[in-house]
Amino acid sequence: MRRGDSPNYSDPRRIVFPRSVKNQLFMAQKGRCSYCGRVHRIRYLEIDHKHPISRGGGNEIGNLQLLCTPCNMRKGIQSDQEFRHRYRRLLPADGAISPHPIPQDDFTHETKRTRAPWEVRAIYHERFSTYRWSWRGDARRLVALMVIVIIVAVAIAQNC
Repeated sequence: MRRGDSPNYSDPRRIVFPRSVKNQLFMAQKGRCSYCGRVHRIRYLEIDHKHPISRGGGNEIGNLQLLCTPCNMRKGIQSDQEFRHRYRRLLPADGAISPHPIPQDDFTHETKRTRAPWEVRAIYHERFSTYRWSWRGDARRLVALMVIVIIVAVAIAQNC
């Protein structure tokens, strides 16, 4: 995959943002991740959609924020509101950037303690259940093939 490409190649709404957009967000957020509040160099922050493109969000500047990689991966397809609700014990109540850095271990603990909203879980289930079941079918076929090979090998060994 090339830099800037999205996993969903057929989605024309995904764009590669100009460097000036990232610089503008970086200055507005003072180099901090929107969630954990850690200060990073600009190259370590990723542009994220507050309301994901896959769920109807747009590319306007008001829908963008900078996140560090761990926070961006943890957010996934959740909206900013869903993420802030799930991690409300850690994040400031007013939706602002955390004034003090929040350790990633705290996010990991909270992830284990809480669940993503049912809408998000349903999307993940829909996207990945087909792959999971097709792999299981392949595994079953492989096991059946191995059993046949063993039976044939035993039959040949008994005839010799």
